[in-house]
Amino acid sequence: MDPAEQHDTDFYRWTQDQAALLRALPRASNRLDMENLAEEIEDMGRAEIKEVSSLLRQTLTHLVKIAVDRDAPSVAQWVSEASGFQSDAVLVYSPGLRQRLDLPKIWKLAKRNAADALGEYGIVVPPLPEECPLTLDQLLDPEFSPRGAAAIVAACAISVI
Repeated sequence: MDPAEQHDTDFYRWTQDQAALLRALPRASNRLDMENLAEEIEDMGRAEIKEVSSLLRQTLTHLVKIAVDRDAPSVAQWVSEASGFQSDAVLVYSPGLRQRLDLPKIWKLAKRNAADALGEYGIVVPPLPEECPLTLDQLLDPEFSPRGAAAIVAACAISVI
């Protein structure tokens, strides 16, 4: 794939490839600070991982809140916010991130965040599965439905009890 095309379609992989190419250049032939340049480019890719992870965590946190406290006055807001976070994740995601996203860790943090938020109102989150009930493909689906996804989470909460 052409580097310019890769930049547009898989930014994370592009950052990693460009950093490797910089490091492979002969050092004596130029005055570029190749190691620091390569590190900065790699950091841009790592920032993408962090951004997508954060957006997915926020999406999942809202899904847990919707699933657990379906009658809360804030449900409409949670649905709207989950939809926005998920949409932003879809826009930022690039295929090279797939293997770098730690969905089990994101899920664990989302469960804790939801439990902390709901706990402030005396709502106890029932036991949820250790593994995220939604796949990365489901979470990044452009046709994602927050209410449908929350129903999956709710079904898992009920089946664990």
